[in-house]
Amino acid sequence: MTKPSRSDPFAPLAPLLASARTTPLHPILFLSGDDDWIVAEGARRVTAAFQEAFREGEVSTYEATGEGVKEAVADAATVALFSTNRLVVLEATELFRGKVLTAEEVDALLDEASEAQEARDDPRVLTRLAKRAHALAVAAGIAVGDDPRDAARRIAGRVKRADRAGALASLLALLPASEEGAETALDRLLDFAGRAGASDNVLLVHAVTPDAQHRATQGLRRAARAADLSVPDESARRERLAALGLERAIDRQVLVEPEVFELLSGRGRLAARPFLSDLDRLIDSAAGPRVTAEEAARQIADESREYGSDFVEAVAARDLGEALRLLGKLLSGASFTAFRPWGGKEDAPSERKGPRGEAAFFPLLGLLAAEIRRMLALRAALDERATSSSSSSAPRRADYRGFVDRILPALKAARPGLPPLPLDAHPFVLHKAYLAALGWTAEDLKRALMGLEAIDRGVKSGAGTGPELLEAWLLSRLPVAPALAVAGGGAG
Repeated sequence: MTKPSRSDPFAPLAPLLASARTTPLHPILFLSGDDDWIVAEGARRVTAAFQEAFREGEVSTYEATGEGVKEAVADAATVALFSTNRLVVLEATELFRGKVLTAEEVDALLDEASEAQEARDDPRVLTRLAKRAHALAVAAGIAVGDDPRDAARRIAGRVKRADRAGALASLLALLPASEEGAETALDRLLDFAGRAGASDNVLLVHAVTPDAQHRATQGLRRAARAADLSVPDESARRERLAALGLERAIDRQVLVEPEVFELLSGRGRLAARPFLSDLDRLIDSAAGPRVTAEEAARQIADESREYGSDFVEAVAARDLGEALRLLGKLLSGASFTAFRPWGGKEDAPSERKGPRGEAAFFPLLGLLAAEIRRMLALRAALDERATSSSSSSAPRRADYRGFVDRILPALKAARPGLPPLPLDAHPFVLHKAYLAALGWTAEDLKRALMGLEAIDRGVKSGAGTGPELLEAWLLSRLPVAPALAVAGGGAG
């Protein structure tokens, strides 16, 4: 009994492929999807269809940054000098991502407007606040136009402030539509989509995960011939990866066991690019024209020997390069495990594996915050001990035995009128934190801990994704190689 053929991930592309081959050309095509490789491959296939149909056709490519939209629209609207047909490709992902609004922003703006009205301030103050409200709407991809009440209702609904929609509508109405501001790149694109007719040119706009509520997304889907390559859930993403893997195996003329696709997509990384990269490596390293599940399992095992504690140790040692490398692997590779097995025994029973992929971000952040707190407690205790002691020498490195026998009991000793220090972890863990703390000041550790708390708030408020904010924190906190000042200390 043969298995049914897998569905084609690019089947929704058919209307765009037909449009790219047929004259007169529809003026604008809109391609979207939930995976950057899938969308880029879809755009490549539409381009290939155009070039196959129009051998002398011209293709130009732009990105929606700077003057990119203006130039792309101008290109699509003018007659080609040296060819009869032209395809203009515009990568516009950033254009379709509305700003994440927060209730705090809306409340602060409306509170300021209310205070200005009560104080009967200069009317220019309210005009300035109205302009800020319009800027907020534009950044969120919500058109105000001649209906400020509808725009206010949508903005307030997003941040669960429906009771303030009336006040926001009044503020938006203070600024006439004619004074909203200069034409934006978005306006240029939507204007072209609304007025262009079939011709010898076609504009292909493609974007990854565009905001469905964004006015540009909605406008283009109405005016353009559109195709969406997104899938609804994780199961469909796995099925899509298997179909891509089968296509790649056929292209490379190898036989890949179906279990290989299941193993590669079962690691928490369901994006096409890393999946195909892993598959290509397996094909390249296979002994013959067949890739087995055993070979896939071996490759996954070889790449999975990274632990959350490894990342924490790299941060504690101020090793920026290693920390960034481990962060990337932990958040995009196999399932997350917090601690390396005791004694480095990889074949020993290990802790239950935790969440996969980016779902491991919060456990990893918690692990790092706990270590920074531990280091801060030790660093503060060391500084306090140095201040109360007659000796002004800096803390020195100590081996494990010296730390457990002399330093740790002294740090844990009762302090009159002060609570005990939180030093209840295993002495081995405390010794590692002690050595790492010697390379930081207490002030550095306090700022680092505050930065981690800001990351947690930022992710929960929508200021950015966890990996983006943590990477930015690493780049700001670990600008230099590990300090060598304490490296020469004795084992006192």
